[in-house]
Amino acid sequence: MELVLATALTLREFRAGLPFAPTWWSFIFPLGAFVTGTGTGAARTGSPLFTWPAVVLYALLVAAWAVVACRSLGHAAAHAGRPKSRA
Repeated sequence: MELVLATALTLREFRAGLPFAPTWWSFIFPLGAFVTGTGTGAARTGSPLFTWPAVVLYALLVAAWAVVACRSLGHAAAHAGRPKSRA
């Protein structure tokens, strides 16, 4: 249930124009932990009840990682030429 709620809230923010921030990486770790747990359950039981969700979640993890990595590279490139501010 939490995954559904988190996904719905995240999609709502994307539609509202959520700007990129390096903190997007914080979405990857919990999803990776969930994928690892589901994959372990699938490996230990061999049950399709765990196997298919593990495959789907792994694909989502790879897609999310790719999006955040690309956005991070774009963010870094956009800020590469700026002089450092002195505080």
